Formats: sequence, structure tokens, C-alpha cells
Amino acid sequence: MSAGRFHSRRKIYFQVLLVILGLSFAAFGYLKVDMFLTNQTIADKRTVLSGQTAQLESYKLLTGYNKLQAVKILEEKQTTMPWSDHISKMIAMLEDMKQIDTSTTDTIVLSDFNVSMDKITLKGQVSNLLLLYYSNPAKGIHSLIDRFSSLDFVKNIRIQTYDRVGDNNYYEFVLEANVINDAGTGSTAE
Repeated sequence: MSAGRFHSRRKIYFQVLLVILGLSFAAFGYLKVDMFLTNQTIADKRTVLSGQTAQLESYKLLTGYNKLQAVKILEEKQTTMPWSDHISKMIAMLEDMKQIDTSTTDTIVLSDFNVSMDKITLKGQVSNLLLLYYSNPAKGIHSLIDRFSSLDFVKNIRIQTYDRVGDNNYYEFVLEANVINDAGTGSTAE
């Protein structure tokens, strides 16, 4: 009887090992199929990626694409100031000019004030050329050029012409300044 039990244990061990071997082959087969399918998916994705890369490279060769990229870079670097801010600063400056002491004989008369996207032009008359050029902050005297210089969106401020008007002791002048379209970065339209 002991021989039968011994034989029966061998049979059970053999059957357990056979089941383990069968499961191992099944797992091995499953992993092989899964790896094959994964490799197929990777190969398909690489094919799509290489096609898209080739298409992107062909786009990069186009002139329009390069211009688009340049415009995008410029747009990222610029921070524009709204014209409403420009206008309110101009009005504040002109209101400040109204506060000039009128008890003296020095007068400023402004006319033909033109503002475009790239230039400001101002025509006017002054009784003394010092009003255009002379500043003394200690005495509260600010020249017209200094007042325009205080605006952060203008540059290259210049008096184009000034002429004496007859015997009236007045000088007509034309002031011009370039507008900085992007006060944050200093880009200009010239």
C-alpha cells in the first residue's frame, strides 16, 4: 500500500507541474501576442509621426510660415498701451498747461493739434521762445518740450519751425514728435 501512495503522490506532483507548465506556456503565449500587438501599435505611431514630421518640415520651408513665426514672436514681445491711456495723458498735460500763470505777458496759444498712429503735430504761438525751451523745476517752470517729454509714448520731440509773426512779438511754431506704438518695449513706427 505504501507503494500505491508513493505512486499517487508522484502522479499529483506530476499533474501540478503539468498544470504549472501549461499556465506558463499560456502566459508566455499571451505575453508574446501582447508584445507583438504593442510593437505593431508602436510601428503604426512611428509611421504617423514620421509623416507628420515630414509635413511639418515642408511647412517650415514655406515663406508664409516663417513670416507667421516672426509675427508670433513680435506679438509675444509687445505689450501695447491702449490709445485711451494716451489720450487721457495728453488731456492731463494740456489741462496742466492751462494752469500757467497768466498774470505775466508770457502766453502760449495752441492750435492744429493732430495725432496719428505714428506722429503728433502741434501748431501754436508763443510770446517768448523761452516758453518752448526753458525749464526750471525749482520755480515750477516747464517748457513745452519738457511737458511733451513727460509723455511715455512719444520720442524725438522737435520744434520743426518757428517764425516771428509781424510786429506782434509772437512766434509761430510747429512741434512734432514720433509716437511709440508700444510703450512697454520701445517699438516705434517711424
